[in-house]
Amino acid sequence: MKTTIRFIAVMILPAMLFSCRETYTPPQITANNNYLVVEGLINTGTDSTIFKLSRTVRLNAKTTTQNETHAIVTVESDANAIYPLKEITPGTYASAPLGLSSTAKYRLRIIANTNTHTTYLSDFVPVKNSPPIDSVGYTIQPNGLQVYVNTHDATNNTRYYRWEYKETWIYQSLYNAQFIAVNNHIALRTLAQSVYSCWQNANSTNINLASSAKLTQDVMYQAPITLVPSSSVKLSSKYSILIKQYALTEDAFNFWQLLKKNTEQLGSIFDAQPSSITGNIHNIADSSEPVLGYISAGAVQQKRIFVGIAALPLGWGSDSQFNVCRPFYDIPPNPYNPVEVYKMDYANYFYPALGTTPEPFLYIPVDVHSETITGDTIFDGAPVQCVDCRSAGGTLTKPAFWQ
Repeated sequence: MKTTIRFIAVMILPAMLFSCRETYTPPQITANNNYLVVEGLINTGTDSTIFKLSRTVRLNAKTTTQNETHAIVTVESDANAIYPLKEITPGTYASAPLGLSSTAKYRLRIIANTNTHTTYLSDFVPVKNSPPIDSVGYTIQPNGLQVYVNTHDATNNTRYYRWEYKETWIYQSLYNAQFIAVNNHIALRTLAQSVYSCWQNANSTNINLASSAKLTQDVMYQAPITLVPSSSVKLSSKYSILIKQYALTEDAFNFWQLLKKNTEQLGSIFDAQPSSITGNIHNIADSSEPVLGYISAGAVQQKRIFVGIAALPLGWGSDSQFNVCRPFYDIPPNPYNPVEVYKMDYANYFYPALGTTPEPFLYIPVDVHSETITGDTIFDGAPVQCVDCRSAGGTLTKPAFWQ
C-alpha cells in the first residue's frame, strides 16, 4: 500500500509543478521608459564637436538602440554665443571646429523631435583641456598584451582623466588565391583583386578612468587601457591602437566612475550595488525626467602606436575563424581528389553564371598544377570563407594612417 501511495505521489508532483508554473515578466522589462541618451563632448580644440543622441528601449525590445533624429542641437556660451550642430547621420549631430575660447563656459541645448518639442539643457561647464599624452606603450603579460598610457600635467590642474580608444588590425585568410573566375574562364588575380589581407576596427566599450587627486604630482604612469588576449586575431599580423585622452572636472569624474560601477562591476555580491546616475542634462519642463549623459568641454589629446607580430611571443594571434579550414577540401564529384576541381567542374564551382551550386563562387580557385598522367591544367579550389578575408567581417580598404 505504501509503495502504491509513494508511486502516485511521485507521478502527481511533477504534474502539479508544471501545471502551476506561469511566466513572470517584471514591469521593468516592458516599461516604456523612453529616456534621452546624450554622448559627446563640446570640443574646444581643433577637432569637430560631435554628439550622438538616442533613446533607451525596453529590455525585451527587438532593437538595442533608437536614434533621436531631426532634433535641433546647439552649443551655447555664457556670453550668449550660439553654435548650431548639423545632423550628419541619423542621431549624430556635428560641427566643424568651433574655435571656442578656453576662458568661457559652455552648455548644450537639445530640442527633441517630439510633438511637444521637449527642450533639454545642460549646465554650464568650464573648459578642461587635456595635457598631451607623454607616451603609449605595452607590456607582454602571460595572458596577453597590456596597453598603457603615460601622461602628466606640470601645473597640477588636471587631476581627473578619462580615455577612449579605437583598435585597428590587419589579418590574413588561410589561402592567398592566385586566380579569379571571370567571364567563364580563370585568370590570374591582380593585386587590386586580392582578398587575402583585411583590416578591422573596434571601439572601446569599457570606461577607463584615473585620478591623481590624492597624489603630490599630477602624473599618470602606465595607466592600464586594455588587455588584448594573446590568442586574439588582433595580434596575428599587425595591431594598432589610437588612444584619446580627456580631462574631467571632479563632478564629471564622479559621474563616469558611478557609470562604470553600474555597468562593469556588478558581477558578484562583493561589487558595488546599483545606484541612480545623475548627469548634468535636464528636461527644462520636467526636472524629474532622467536624462542619461554628462556634458563636458575641452580639447582632446590623442596618440597612436603599432605593434607588429615580430615583437610578440611565438604563437600569439592564433585565434581565427580560418582555423576551422582544413588543409584540403573534398569537392564532389571527385571525392578522391582533395581540393582539385577538374575542367568539366569549373562551371559548377567557379562560374556563377553557368554554375548549378546555390551560392555563386562557392569555391575560389587558389592555385594551379599539371595533372601527372594527362598533363591537364588543374586548378585547386577552396571555400570562400577560407580564402576571402572579408568573410571574417573586415574590409579590403587600407586605412590612410596604416604603416
